[in-house]
Amino acid sequence: MRLDLDRIPAGQSDLPTAGEYVLEFDPDGPDKVAVTGCLVVDNLESRCVVRGELAAVSTVACGRCLQDYELRFEVPLELVVLRDANQETDDADTLVIHQRRGEVDLTEAVREAVVLALPLARTCRDECKGLCVHCGANLNDGECSCEDDDVDPRWDGLPDVSDPAE
Repeated sequence: MRLDLDRIPAGQSDLPTAGEYVLEFDPDGPDKVAVTGCLVVDNLESRCVVRGELAAVSTVACGRCLQDYELRFEVPLELVVLRDANQETDDADTLVIHQRRGEVDLTEAVREAVVLALPLARTCRDECKGLCVHCGANLNDGECSCEDDDVDPRWDGLPDVSDPAE
């Protein structure tokens, strides 16, 4: 995605965005994420402020049941392109790019925003039951045939305290 500083009109304008970004940072995470949306560009005298929220979609494996599903999440983005190299910005959360003229490549800035917005806990749905710890059956498809043995054999030598009469 590119922002042409020489051709962007003064004032506020829209910057439509669509593309696929390769993340390559997490072996359990998505490799590619499709991003779409429209950013707002405020072209001021000494800077361009680009901000907005993009929609991202990717196919990932559920962290509980390991089934692939379509992950949808929002990517907030705010960055400033400063035309004056001596000028500083006081907001530590905003990405700052120094460039006076020409095209600014925003690909890496958008990719970083996608990585930061990617949910850490990725589950196919809130009610996902996951896999059986004994046989590995997907519990969303139904109960498995494993015996429900919640008693740890290491506790067998202790008296049963559930009966207060003893």
